[in-house]
Amino acid sequence: MGMNETLQQDLIKDLLVESHEGLDRFDHELLTLEKGQGGSDTMNNIFRVIHTLKGTAGCLGLGQIEKSAHCGENLLSLLREGKVHTSPEMITTLLALSDALRGMLRTLEATGTDGNANHTALLAQLEQLQGIPAAAEKSAEPANTAFGLFSDEDLPTPVNPAAPEPVAAAEVSIKSSVADNAIRVDISQLDKVMNLVGELVLARNQIVANTTDFDQAALMTAAQRLNIITTELQESVMKTRMQPIGNVWAKFPRVVRDVSHELNKKVRLIMDGQSTELDRTIIEAIKDPLTHIVRNSIDHGIESPEKRRAAGKPDEGLLSLRAYHEGGQVNIEIMDDGAGINLERVKAKAISQNLLTAEQAARLSEREAINLIFLPGLSTAEKISNLSGRGVGMDVVKTNIEKIGGSIDLQTQPGQGTTLKIKIPLTLAIIPALIVTSGGDRYAIPQVNLLELVRLERDHALRGIERIHGAPVYRLRGNLLPLVYLNHELGLGDE
Repeated sequence: MGMNETLQQDLIKDLLVESHEGLDRFDHELLTLEKGQGGSDTMNNIFRVIHTLKGTAGCLGLGQIEKSAHCGENLLSLLREGKVHTSPEMITTLLALSDALRGMLRTLEATGTDGNANHTALLAQLEQLQGIPAAAEKSAEPANTAFGLFSDEDLPTPVNPAAPEPVAAAEVSIKSSVADNAIRVDISQLDKVMNLVGELVLARNQIVANTTDFDQAALMTAAQRLNIITTELQESVMKTRMQPIGNVWAKFPRVVRDVSHELNKKVRLIMDGQSTELDRTIIEAIKDPLTHIVRNSIDHGIESPEKRRAAGKPDEGLLSLRAYHEGGQVNIEIMDDGAGINLERVKAKAISQNLLTAEQAARLSEREAINLIFLPGLSTAEKISNLSGRGVGMDVVKTNIEKIGGSIDLQTQPGQGTTLKIKIPLTLAIIPALIVTSGGDRYAIPQVNLLELVRLERDHALRGIERIHGAPVYRLRGNLLPLVYLNHELGLGDE
């Protein structure tokens, strides 16, 4: 591989990382503009993203990307000068441009070229919004270009050509792209890690020196130093992998806009706790489950404006996301003020799918009935819409959350709404544990599974432990707790 090819590949890699970040910012700022909240800064940020992308693509000879970005830039230029004004149609078209550019970037990453997808209809729409009349031959576009936003192979299945907005169809998840594998780290954080590594080397040298020329006091000091440095280094390296959950949430205003437009619903999104930090791997793992829950809340939870009015609620539904740290874990709450879950319908659905019998269903507690939602194959959508019928049920969401050591809990009130609570560990790199010895072996119990430690010294233990029907119990604050011996449970004998 020649020098120029290597350089070209490095430049493309930089373009991919920068552009994915830029387009996320572009979407975010456009939605701010649509709400009428942005000022000239917002407009400049939107313009700069597309302008930069056009320039870089031009230098790298990526004609498709350059042409599309150039057409978007012309419209944004007029918008910035106040010669045209925003409308929902314009925002939708600009979001479609951002999706089309993302598609070209994915093609670029996969094939090394920006592809030859047909974007004629999109470019014509961008020109029309600038006040340029559409050329006659442009209207004779073959019908199967699928809105001209995607080539046929780009199209997710199945897209309804009569859908009011093609935008929502563009969400195609690609696993670990260049953009996903890049991470930005504060330089001061790296300096700290570097200094700690220097100190680690010094401590190691002192310990190595002491193996030949033994000095117990010096060795003790070096070992203590090593202990402190290692702990600090571990924390510092973990911090470089930490990212705010806001990075995932940044995509949700766009998801909410697309889904609510497609379903003709009004939804207000509130987000709280965006700065709550999690390890990069956890962030990646919860991205899809959270997106599915958000879509679900709008699709199944929040009612249409007519139904809401009839129920005495405001037309606009509320979807709220909240994240906070608690006891070494992150809590995420997703709440909607929709119709709640009709548990009788869930039971009926489970019976019809032979997941349980009518007798079993009748005996279920409310909690157990709610948990039916997480059974594989249970979807309560009355009609499979383009959004919910994607073969991802709540069972998949639950599995994905549990895979990373998390738990999910659902609470619902008919007519009032539904709240999903997710608890996940901060990181998968380190699991704090309690070490116990039994039968001569040591066992680690993860701290997440511990509620409380009660220590019984010898005399207290003898007096405090009672026997009921021969089984040992301990009375803690008036509650009887059965005692279990680890060596018996594991069949280790009585050492």
